Amino acid sequence: MGVEPVTARRPALAGQDGALLHLRGLSAAYGRLVVLRDVSLSVKVGDLVCIIGPNGAGKTTLLKLVSGLLRPTAGEIVFGGQRVDALPAYRVARRGITQMFQDVQLCPTISVLDNVMTGCHVWSVAGFLSTGFRSRRARTEESMIRAVSMEQLSALGLADRARAKPRELSWGEQKLVGLARALVARPSLVLLDEPYGGLVRDEIDRLTSLLRDLTADGMTVLMVEHLTDVVMDVASRVVVLHYGEKIADGLPQVIRNDEKVVASYLGE
Repeated sequence: MGVEPVTARRPALAGQDGALLHLRGLSAAYGRLVVLRDVSLSVKVGDLVCIIGPNGAGKTTLLKLVSGLLRPTAGEIVFGGQRVDALPAYRVARRGITQMFQDVQLCPTISVLDNVMTGCHVWSVAGFLSTGFRSRRARTEESMIRAVSMEQLSALGLADRARAKPRELSWGEQKLVGLARALVARPSLVLLDEPYGGLVRDEIDRLTSLLRDLTADGMTVLMVEHLTDVVMDVASRVVVLHYGEKIADGLPQVIRNDEKVVASYLGE
């Protein structure tokens, strides 16, 4: 049984080739500094694709381009058969792409459950006035949001922490809350920026199990990660960036033995 409730995922809109996401000739720059140069890759439904590379390789920038937080200087991003590279981040999120940042950024003054509920804003429909006047529609939607968020916390093993404040949780638990908040947005594609950072061994194993369950249930994941042993264990495919360029793309066992990758990143 997977960890993701049926209520928290949209149908994946893959193309005829089975790919949910295409990046074609993607480039990005900060002023004169070129961060990504002509990067192309595709991600199929149910894949867990890991992006690795040294610091400054452009990994986090690539995720920000996909989520709409940054605009590419060249190339295109096609998601579910439609270009999204010109859309603002909130419209990208409504299309079904959500991101969990390296810094989870939970609100410290509200409960864990309330933090997760904020992830539902991309699909909630009750307007400001109906919410302010507590209309029947707003109350019904709030009840549904609360139920969906609680269901997601339960699926991640955090039901007993719903009323706690974020500061009462371990760093690993806070990461799971961030993942729950991302999943209640009903995404087809989840972007994860170093989700294993700061976790201890049992938390690493738990997150790996959760990610496997998610992809087995049809979720698609594009992840940046530095822990190469974890990457080689959990990824269905590995993409390697080096100074903003893609130097390798393939199965983990192939990447592990790629001489160019070993020389530039993995080491002897």
